[in-house]
Amino acid sequence: MGESPALLVELRTFLGIETREWMLLRAGLFPASSTRPKTVFTFEVLDHFLIDTLECKTSARSFFEKLTRLTNNAFPDTVPVNLKNRKWFGFGHDSESGPGPGDLALFCPSCPQPGINMPLCWEQKWLVKKRFVVDGNFTAQHMNMRQPELDIFLSDGLGYMVTEGQYQAHLASAIESKEKSTCSNHRAINAANTNRSNLRATGVGATACARHGCFVPHCIVDFQKGERQVFLHLLLID
Repeated sequence: MGESPALLVELRTFLGIETREWMLLRAGLFPASSTRPKTVFTFEVLDHFLIDTLECKTSARSFFEKLTRLTNNAFPDTVPVNLKNRKWFGFGHDSESGPGPGDLALFCPSCPQPGINMPLCWEQKWLVKKRFVVDGNFTAQHMNMRQPELDIFLSDGLGYMVTEGQYQAHLASAIESKEKSTCSNHRAINAANTNRSNLRATGVGATACARHGCFVPHCIVDFQKGERQVFLHLLLID
């Protein structure tokens, strides 16, 4: 026979038992997890979301955009949407010195990194050399969106992918002639010269450490058209 929530509340009050979850509920906060909760929702925002969902058919994404408007209606794009990830990397609520390219991503913990996993006077004892590999996946295709303006970047260039604006500027300034093969049917050359207007990306290219295979922050790009070296030039520069 199960107990009702009201009976459990009365029993816990009578016995003087007060867990963290019950303390949050008494304060009007609904925990996102019942085990060591670190994220909570106010009862008021949950009531608003319920009414908007039932009466206005509002999706969770649209309700999130509504909250950003209520927070800063003039500049909703400045509202930090990845606050938890920013706190992990030491930025938190600091809006003056925000994260830079690749600052919200982890590099290989085993590779030597001065100031992180190496002694301060490592230059006097060791000769350190990093080795990287660059490879691509030519089957990770992404089709064009009907409304590309609705594609919102939550952390443009702050993780493993390169900054979109910088990458597009690099492609616009790069000059590369079409390569002609002497073979009768060279698949790599044919794929590079094939027009795929329905695809936004024909694959991805990434840089990783050669020993452990961990991706390098801010060193993953989308292939726009087949297999061309111009896509990887930005990775080598970074």
